[in-house]
Amino acid sequence: FLFKDMAAVERFQKSAKGQELLMAMKNKGLIGLGYLHNGMKQLSANSPLRVPADAKGKKFRIQSSDVLAAQFKAVGAIPLKKPFSEVFTLLQTKAIDGQENTWSNIYSKKFYEVQPYITESNHGLIDYLVVTSVEFWMGLPDEIRTELKKALDEAIAFGNEVSFKKAIEDRQKIIDSGRSEIITLTDAERQQWVDAMKPVWKQFKDEIGKDYIEAAVSSN
Repeated sequence: FLFKDMAAVERFQKSAKGQELLMAMKNKGLIGLGYLHNGMKQLSANSPLRVPADAKGKKFRIQSSDVLAAQFKAVGAIPLKKPFSEVFTLLQTKAIDGQENTWSNIYSKKFYEVQPYITESNHGLIDYLVVTSVEFWMGLPDEIRTELKKALDEAIAFGNEVSFKKAIEDRQKIIDSGRSEIITLTDAERQQWVDAMKPVWKQFKDEIGKDYIEAAVSSN
């Protein structure tokens, strides 16, 4: 819940702090060249999720991340780190109660076929980094590196437009299927989720960097 929407994500990524983050692993020999969007994450489950209490005791599949584990524990849910390829079967057999993902992933992996409820929470973000080695990038002649970065920026901007449109289209396809009900939260309901998960920011502030978290919040 750091970001209200994709516009806020864009503002952060283009900000000084967002650009600085691309260089966070330079001392490990890697640099980021740009951010690729998948989109905002939604919550799906086998029962309606309107307020944090609705998630209590439910099992949710998560990516292998301590931050995501803390996020679900904050609302009394049980996070389970499982491979993406197993999620459909886990949902279908009711070995887990729910999952979190972007509209395009929920649609392409057919999770909506085995999850009767999807809460439009926009609570998290799945994005990717274009990464290269410092040695390769700095080894390029200046004029080639400049042109390559310009072409890459244009390609990323185009790709992100396609991604944004796809999220809207796939959300509509899920609605049209009639297989899953999309729950729209009121401002008051969404605020309950924000308040419940906010302690996670504090929990990881030293590891992630308080300044980065503050810059993300201010981008809203």
